[in-house]
Amino acid sequence: MKKFIRSDNIYENTHELCFQIFDSLYFQVLLNKNGRIIYINDNYAEFFGKKKDDIIGMQIEELIPNTQLYDAINTASPAFDELFQLEDGRQIVYSRLPVINSHGEVQGVATSSSFNSAEQIRNLQERVRKLEESNLLLNRRLHGLNNAPDIFDSIVGISDKITELKNVLFRISNTALPILLTGETGTGKEVFATTIHNVSNRRDKPFVKINCAAIPKDLVESELFGYVSGTFSGANKTGKAGKFEEANHGTVLLDEVEELSLDTQSKLLRVLQEYEVERIGSIHPIPLDIQVICCSNQDLYQMVKEKKFREDLLYRINVIELRIPPLRERPEDIPLLCKSIIEEINRKYHLHYKGISDAAISYLSSYSWPGNVRELKHFIERACIMSDSDILQKSDFNFICEKICETPAAETHSSEQHLSSDLSEERNYFAGKERYEKEQILSALRQSAGNRTKAAKALGISRSLLYDKLRKYDILSGK
Repeated sequence: MKKFIRSDNIYENTHELCFQIFDSLYFQVLLNKNGRIIYINDNYAEFFGKKKDDIIGMQIEELIPNTQLYDAINTASPAFDELFQLEDGRQIVYSRLPVINSHGEVQGVATSSSFNSAEQIRNLQERVRKLEESNLLLNRRLHGLNNAPDIFDSIVGISDKITELKNVLFRISNTALPILLTGETGTGKEVFATTIHNVSNRRDKPFVKINCAAIPKDLVESELFGYVSGTFSGANKTGKAGKFEEANHGTVLLDEVEELSLDTQSKLLRVLQEYEVERIGSIHPIPLDIQVICCSNQDLYQMVKEKKFREDLLYRINVIELRIPPLRERPEDIPLLCKSIIEEINRKYHLHYKGISDAAISYLSSYSWPGNVRELKHFIERACIMSDSDILQKSDFNFICEKICETPAAETHSSEQHLSSDLSEERNYFAGKERYEKEQILSALRQSAGNRTKAAKALGISRSLLYDKLRKYDILSGK
């Protein structure tokens, strides 16, 4: 049933009451059937920077050139809570009701708005976005895609790949089997490792992180396994416990495990096979009860072929192997990641950013993110520091275009280093993005000696997608 106002029920002695009601609304205007303004309240008049006595009597198109109110007069159909943008860019959410008499004749139209500022609209949009995100997450849970407890919220994302990873982590959370986390630099492998520890029954025990690339090679074994007193010159007189011993009954994380020498790998294999460690200079083994998690951003299987990593160690540490997807494979997680990162930045730097615009999200989603989540975090930190708005805008990320448009001078003719000045910002951005993507593909093909299967694996994409890219960029080399 259509909703409308019957004009013949508005008697002379109720006019003042009606206008008082109109004045109590944010924006209210009343037109006759010819589109002439017969009433407007103070709020709406002030919105246009005029006095209401100067507006009453005007045709509505004189005040709002792109008005849609004639639709209500012509169709006799109401509309509710519509977003309308004025020619000056300002937005309002309003409803329009045709005024119909008892004979069904349209006598005019009345409008009202519950929102009197763009800020209110932005707040509403943010609430709608949050509800949509919550709805998507609830739908996934209802369909059995996410049975993990709330503690997995530390892993930000609702994409299918992240949701499935959370489910796997839930199933293996209390296993003592070694876990290997692989993925590109910046994908968040340490975050996953920390979450595995925090949801396990070892959460109250030590969690010892070891960056294998950061330990001087001549100190690796003493750091990992410890030593007894008098083992070598300069050693602690009372000896020292190694990282494995410190992690006993808890979890040890070996990040960049591929950086260990072959000799150290051999000793590590023995620790993982026997679950005991001997300090350097000692013959007394120390029993270990530990969860071992290893991380690597390298292709360990290829390193085995190249004799740079022990095959027996690889098969020991990858009893459970999880690949963390790069950010370009889960762009639907970018809005949630941005929200989480902005909240972290607010806490860290005592700032008060409210969020990020849809245009900025769309812009970020079109970038390939070679540095993954870590790069996204750095970009948002930079944007927050430089932004003049409490909501990050697309313009706050213009430096992304500058970053991906950079080309080494030795490889590119000077005339190609700068795109024509008459190109728009969008064309600059996408041209730079495509050039970067083509260079990445060519680099992967060179490193794989033209083997497209290996190149696709190195790029983290399917072989069919690689073929599509080869055709797109007219790259004919390779096997």
